[in-house]
Amino acid sequence: MEYIKANDLKLTKYSTEENLISNLIILINNYLSGKKINLYDKINDLKVDLNLKDEFSTEFALKVINHLINIKYGEITSYSEIGTVIGSKAYRAIGNVLKRNPFPLIIPCHRVIRKNGKVGGFMGKINNEWQQNLKKHLLKMESQNENYT
Repeated sequence: MEYIKANDLKLTKYSTEENLISNLIILINNYLSGKKINLYDKINDLKVDLNLKDEFSTEFALKVINHLINIKYGEITSYSEIGTVIGSKAYRAIGNVLKRNPFPLIIPCHRVIRKNGKVGGFMGKINNEWQQNLKKHLLKMESQNENYT
């Protein structure tokens, strides 16, 4: 809730913060339990405004994020595939946009891997084991049968 207040996220449907928090907890638990849900769509259904234009203030960043939002549960993409779709070869810049993603489950940057099939970094970290393990776990959970390295 502190994050919601600190970032001035707007809550339009709920009269109480507790009701919203309960719904968010249910959504995240459902996702982490392996239910095939699109957290971004479900958060929108709850009428939470993520202020994407404030978080990602350039046209380039918004193109990256808007493409990523449409990567479905269980699918993966690469930095170069995102670049192809948005018309850019600035793959490092794409990675930098993802590194600044404040909503890593909701905007599913864990679904972006390297062109060579390696997992790469997650949450802005390349060499921190727990972030990479979390990314691998999320990818395995969503794909049900892939083994990511």
